[in-house]
Amino acid sequence: MALGLAWMAAVRGWAGEFLFLPPQPTLDRLMYPFVPDGGTRGIAYTFGSFDSRFDTRDAQVLLGWDTAGSAVPTGLKPSRYLLRRARISVLVVSEFSFEHDPTHDTAWTYATNAPGYVKDADLGRPAEIMGAAFRNGFTAESFRETSPFGFVGSFVSSNIAIQTRNAYAAVFGRDGALVDVANHVGQANLVYTNGTFEVTPWAVGKAEGVEPGALVPPGTWFTFDMDLTDPMVAGYVQSGLAEGRLRFFLTSLHPAAQTGFGGAGAYPYWSLRENLLGEAPRIEVSGVAVTGEDAGGNGLPDDWERFYFGQAGAEPGADGDGDGVSNRGEWLAGTDPTRRASALVISGMRWTPAGMTFRFPPAPGRTHEVEFSVDLVEWRRAWGRLTYPGDGTCEWQEEDPTLPPVAPATRFYRVLSRE
Repeated sequence: MALGLAWMAAVRGWAGEFLFLPPQPTLDRLMYPFVPDGGTRGIAYTFGSFDSRFDTRDAQVLLGWDTAGSAVPTGLKPSRYLLRRARISVLVVSEFSFEHDPTHDTAWTYATNAPGYVKDADLGRPAEIMGAAFRNGFTAESFRETSPFGFVGSFVSSNIAIQTRNAYAAVFGRDGALVDVANHVGQANLVYTNGTFEVTPWAVGKAEGVEPGALVPPGTWFTFDMDLTDPMVAGYVQSGLAEGRLRFFLTSLHPAAQTGFGGAGAYPYWSLRENLLGEAPRIEVSGVAVTGEDAGGNGLPDDWERFYFGQAGAEPGADGDGDGVSNRGEWLAGTDPTRRASALVISGMRWTPAGMTFRFPPAPGRTHEVEFSVDLVEWRRAWGRLTYPGDGTCEWQEEDPTLPPVAPATRFYRVLSRE
């Protein structure tokens, strides 16, 4: 009932500020190759398999919420959704089958047979939230609870279900595109030969009222607060709000079978919306949808000012966080005027045989272009490639075949941020 009341209050009170807190998901589905009815089950589970015929993140749970008819307007440019919180909560229904681990475990703690294996420093394995991606013509709009899982080969095949699911857990790779992370631990398989690579989850679950390392009792809520300081994660949520569809995956690498015991593994069971005896997964997304209203006529939208400063009427030329960029400059670049580390500033410039290389912090929901000039008057597009090292910055590497192998005497660069 409390969820329903919060939902109604948010709908009535919207004026830029929004709170998305629906009573249940639009869809929730167990994505496991041997469960054709994963969208109609009331209980799902997450676990990992290290059999070379399966994805290591073998059992995953797709969670989806549509925002149509809610307090959140759709159709704005993604960068116009300024986020305060994006939290998912899921109820555990398994009985003391796994330990609470609220910290991320690196991929190398699972790669027991690899040269880079590192022993896990604490009890248990974490449950994690990541993004969702689709293949074989499916999209966030067209993939439903009853859509086909994907291709599952013969049980005697060497590749039953590796990277074949139509919807899968994904994070952003170095090129800024979503990458399938279902098999990132890297198994020895003739069909799938990628090695182990690290994956940073967007949120790690924390069990309410359960100490780290303790067994998790049934009826425990796991909360997942997404890292909105990561511009790629924030941008993903913003794009979902703009489209009216939020899609995420709940995954874990808990063992599918207890070593030496056989039978059921030490992994969590989760309550889905079809569970008549439990509660449905929840999401809470709060923030401000920035419109063009500018009552003060200072060039700064009122919604943007209220989000960062608590009220309208900020001074456009002020630089409260001391990062060298004015409030107006931060608005135009899509950066945070209250956080020094959030400013569109070039750093680490160096010349390479291919051209100039430098870094800058991207703004969520924005695209970025690089231009060059030899006189600071005429600017032209610079040819290069953007990569995302994973530390919250972009790295731009120039790739201009017309450049000489040595740095030109005079050449200036600037980064443009576009909505």
